[in-house]
Amino acid sequence: MANGNDPRKLLVIGFDDQLRAQEFLLAAVRLQKHDQITVHDAVFVTRQQDGGSKVQETTDITTGRGALSGGVWGLLIGTLLGGPIGGLVGGAATAGTGALLAKLIDTGIKDEKIKDLRRTVPPGRAALALLVSHVQLGDLQRELARFPGATLVESTLSDAAISAVRTSLGEADPAADQHR
Repeated sequence: MANGNDPRKLLVIGFDDQLRAQEFLLAAVRLQKHDQITVHDAVFVTRQQDGGSKVQETTDITTGRGALSGGVWGLLIGTLLGGPIGGLVGGAATAGTGALLAKLIDTGIKDEKIKDLRRTVPPGRAALALLVSHVQLGDLQRELARFPGATLVESTLSDAAISAVRTSLGEADPAADQHR
């Protein structure tokens, strides 16, 4: 199933709490270490009982990080080319460029999807959204089976893979129920 043109797919799993979601991320990282999946991005969405939500992104380039790295490079280049004054001007200019670049390049899970999850995760639960590719389905199924109570929230995997994931989680397959 792993080929060079494997497109990225979204996999969102719901858990009873954030600790279980973190445990599954560790399991996914272990799968990645053994070339059984590639994880491109991971986002935790936790919803408190009062309805408030918290988002923790793990690999997305934030505006702050883009501005910081751009500013550091600009400071170095500006100092080399224009002395201390050039360093300040170059640092300020490239910091703005870094922040803009981070806003324009969203290579991970899209912000709109995270907003949707903030609304749809039930109070008192957590979800882990993974952007993955090169999924070895059997290995993923074995890991998911270790998380009783977890549920598939949504996925862009193939229908057969979604069915296999639901089976691993002990969920009824809605497509099979429609055929009965």
